This record gives sequence, C-alpha cells and structure tokens, in this order.
Amino acid sequence: MIDGAFPSACSAWSLRMQDAVVESKFDQLSIGASEEENVSQRSLTQLLISQKTALVARRFTARAARLFKSAGYTNAQRAPLRVLKTAPDGMTQAELAASLQISEPTLSRRVARLLADGLISKQRRPGDGRANTIKLEPRGYQALEQSEAMAARDRDILFQGLSQEELDIALKVLSLLAARIAAPLNGALNEDAQPDEEEDADGDA
Repeated sequence: MIDGAFPSACSAWSLRMQDAVVESKFDQLSIGASEEENVSQRSLTQLLISQKTALVARRFTARAARLFKSAGYTNAQRAPLRVLKTAPDGMTQAELAASLQISEPTLSRRVARLLADGLISKQRRPGDGRANTIKLEPRGYQALEQSEAMAARDRDILFQGLSQEELDIALKVLSLLAARIAAPLNGALNEDAQPDEEEDADGDA
C-alpha cells in the first residue's frame, strides 16, 4: 500500500462505520416513535444528512480524480481550463488565481504543466511588461470538451433512476445548505445568504 493510502482508507472506513451507526439508531427511532422521540428523530435525521453530504462530497472528488486521471490529467489542472474558457481574451495569473481562490504559487505549478502540454499559452500583456496573459489554446479547449463529455456520461450513471422532481428537490436542499453553511457562525442565519444557483465545485464529476 502506497504512503498516505492507509490513513485515507482508515478515514473512509471510519466514516462508513459512523454512517452505519447513525442509520441503525435512525431505524430504531423510526419504529413506534412518540412525539418526544420525533424530536430526537429529526435531530438524528439532520445528523445523518450532514454526514452523508460530507461523504458524498469526498466520494465525488475522489471519483472525479480517477475519472480525469484516465484522460492524463488531474481535476486540479482541469479547473483553470474551465475558467479560461469563459475569458476568450485571456486572464492574468493573478486574475486566474483569484477566480480559482488559490494562491499564485499554487497556480504557477498547475500553469507550468498546462503550458508544457500545450493546453494554454502565456504571453506578455501589451503595455504592461510585468503581467502575462494566459489563454486557452485549441488543444486545451479540446481536452476540456472531452473531459466535460466524460463527466456528463458519469453523471448520467450516478443519477440514473432519479426523476427530475427528485433532482430539483435535491438541488434546492443542497443549495440552501450551501448558503447557510457560508453564513457567520454566530448561532443565527444570515437572511441575505441565498442559495447559489451556479454552485460549481472543483470536485464535480
């Protein structure tokens, strides 16, 4: 087993065990629950949803990593391509780092790999010798289109059997939770926090 794999495996096993324990308790409360027990049942259901949401997020990220690794690159390298696709005139490295919410040194390593693979280009910005313009190249656009097609096929597999109504409900709940999680930890919800309709994590498959 490679270094780092054992702790990850233990973490995944721990999450599964916690999940199983909570589900078992939930099943027990679901049978003949009184009004007082219903309060506990609601609390337990909320805990179960919280755990499953975290577990699903981790598994989505891991699945995306495996999926895109088969195409020869990582999901972290794919993220800059997705942002650059929205900027035909290119972006500076600082702008790209800000869009990805990562540091410039971290982005520099990703950019170096993408440049070496011919997926992006970097040129001095006219009138500003200190800044470079990073653009998506045709080869990068093709790689991104290929990865998005792979991701779409994988999502079809994952969401198979779910109706549009069920998907809409799931999206509504997750969007609301995402907005509330982003609110300050002061015990009160921020009323201005609204669901992000375009929530898009790097780990999506």
